Amino acid sequence: MLLSILLGAGVLLVAPTPLGNRFRTLVHVHAPHRLLPPVTVARPDSHYSFLQTEPGTDTPVTYSPCRAIHYVINPSDGLADAEQLIEQAVGIVSAASGLAFQYDGETDDTDFEHRRDGDPVLIGFVEPGVIRSLNTTSDNIGLGGSTSFGDRTSFMQYRTGMVALRADWFAAAGREHTAALKRAVVLHELGHVLGLGHVDDPGQIMSAENVGRTTLGAGDRTGLALLGRGECR
Repeated sequence: MLLSILLGAGVLLVAPTPLGNRFRTLVHVHAPHRLLPPVTVARPDSHYSFLQTEPGTDTPVTYSPCRAIHYVINPSDGLADAEQLIEQAVGIVSAASGLAFQYDGETDDTDFEHRRDGDPVLIGFVEPGVIRSLNTTSDNIGLGGSTSFGDRTSFMQYRTGMVALRADWFAAAGREHTAALKRAVVLHELGHVLGLGHVDDPGQIMSAENVGRTTLGAGDRTGLALLGRGECR
């Protein structure tokens, strides 16, 4: 008898029916919900790629749309307007993806290469050579990405990441380049954080060799919108 009651309650907890909804309300159990509405792209474009997909599928690994992506900024060795520059870029990718971000303030954390589950996304500036691929002989002026974690069903999800920006380039950019170009570099790396890979199309921010694109292209927007439609877990 007790087993039957427990099984019945379990069915009501997950049943998508009015009775199930009423039961969940009574016991204060609510399904997770998106923090922001999903984004619909008017004219989808195929010029995008994903860094990682769920095992054995073409489904991209994503952040949960039901959790804010917490981030911190380490402005040391960076620009005087670093926080404003980064917040502008974060706002753009948030609007394009439908994923919510939450700024947790400044930090002195410099461990870009070892992000643990529960850590906020770290965004900051580094001197050349601190990270091997960001040195004075490299064409790279930024590095971005996220770490995925799996559960018992092998489902993967991003939970933290980082953006490291070359301090010397951004310092020079203040004299040689526009704010739009500096922001474009941050946009590119944030695209990697959310799960976008490089593309060969120079009309996209995620072009492997961006030569002046400063706004999101149609492919960027399509890919980000898809990355914003992950599972709520």
